[in-house]
Amino acid sequence: MRGRNEKGFTLIEVVVVVAVIAILAAVLTPYITKYIDDSKIAKARNEAQVIGGALTNFYKDVGDWPNRNPGTGAVVATVLLYTGTTTPATAAIFGGTLPSGPAPVATWAGTVFPLDNSLLVNGTSGTAYATTGDLSWKGPYVGSALPADPWGRPYVVNVAASGAIWVMSAGANAKIQTLIADNVVVGDDVGFRVR
Repeated sequence: MRGRNEKGFTLIEVVVVVAVIAILAAVLTPYITKYIDDSKIAKARNEAQVIGGALTNFYKDVGDWPNRNPGTGAVVATVLLYTGTTTPATAAIFGGTLPSGPAPVATWAGTVFPLDNSLLVNGTSGTAYATTGDLSWKGPYVGSALPADPWGRPYVVNVAASGAIWVMSAGANAKIQTLIADNVVVGDDVGFRVR
């Protein structure tokens, strides 16, 4: 049996310490999650700019935007290029209803191809760009396979004969709200306008 002079923590002291730790955790958690969210947005902006720069270098060398069908080599009028290894479910990214507000409009349309086939490697079998002459593929234009965005979804790039070209991440809500004709990014989208 213990005597009264033995040292140790009382139940009240332990409860007070646990309460102080719980209060600190409750106060600090929103700040930490905000910093995590802000870092994802900053990373997406940076990666979109890097992809936009690689597209610009590609255009400077080849004289056209990456818009070849990997299967046939034919030039396609409107193309949606994507990064990462998973083909985007365009209906999920560009359609459906947002948690709040209007449904995204379907102005992001076109044939869907992986962007790595133009910026990392020179096309696929039978669809390579010219490697000699003034207008030729001088890549690779990126050091490695292009990543998915910080939320795990692909960056999407619209390539059309005319109009704006965007490198876009759908952001946290997984829906692209920015119209191709917009001059600014809308909603929680993260993007970079190339042209």
